[in-house]
Amino acid sequence: MRLLSIALTALLLLASPVPLASLADAAPLSISDREDIARAEAYLNKITTLKADFLQIDAEGRFAKGVLRINRPGRARFEYKPPAQILIVADGTWLVFYDKELEETTRIPLYSTPISVILKSKVQLDGDVTVVSVEKDGGILRINIIDTNAPDEGGLTLVFTLRPFELRKWLVTDPQGKTTSVSISNVEEGLSFKPELFVFGNDYYDD
Repeated sequence: MRLLSIALTALLLLASPVPLASLADAAPLSISDREDIARAEAYLNKITTLKADFLQIDAEGRFAKGVLRINRPGRARFEYKPPAQILIVADGTWLVFYDKELEETTRIPLYSTPISVILKSKVQLDGDVTVVSVEKDGGILRINIIDTNAPDEGGLTLVFTLRPFELRKWLVTDPQGKTTSVSISNVEEGLSFKPELFVFGNDYYDD
């Protein structure tokens, strides 16, 4: 279980969304691509609070389930269900990873992690980040993003359904090509959350 938790955390927070070799080969974005990016930005900026079930699957087929809560800007909580012994809390400044089994805590500056892309007060998929490609087929839109200043240190691929237009998944892929996906379902928006949910150290649940 310790190896599983480490693998999941590394992939969630630190992996790159596309093989690094592809960055130099990225084609210029088309007008249609830019329209799709603007649509994704508008959708993400409309989210204030969100609650969803998530399913996380790594490259070896190992999976973990849990409940995700987002309170923009800057706050999120991933509660993993047993047998995974993991809690991840974004408090607006830090992203805190807690391994319950080992009783170990790791803190990472939130805005150095890929998940911060969707937690910022204003989501912009340019500037600090770079969209390297946009793919659209079968009613699905995929936007591949890297950190502009550190393309080998973090990123993600956002996956949206087109009808209705909703975020449904993100994927992270390490430089070796191993991919982990995080799918969300049973999405609820516009809920009211207690502030305690987004403060690490509070054994607080809002089910």
